[in-house]
Amino acid sequence: MTRTFAGRRDGRREVAALVSEIQQLTSERRRLQARGDVSMELEANERALDELRWLLADAARRSAVEPATAA
Repeated sequence: MTRTFAGRRDGRREVAALVSEIQQLTSERRRLQARGDVSMELEANERALDELRWLLADAARRSAVEPATAA
């Protein structure tokens, strides 16, 4: 999963979308762990979560310094 949100203007939406994806993947990871599944699927899920967390940190930093746009 290689993705960038650099072209998006609304940092809050970007952050919200990333949080939503992280929540979904976390739920999926819990389901896989509850099944006792130690497979490539679980490893891929954990790698995707890690990448999304880095993207979230970057998006949060950018949105914290973005000038407020007129509504």
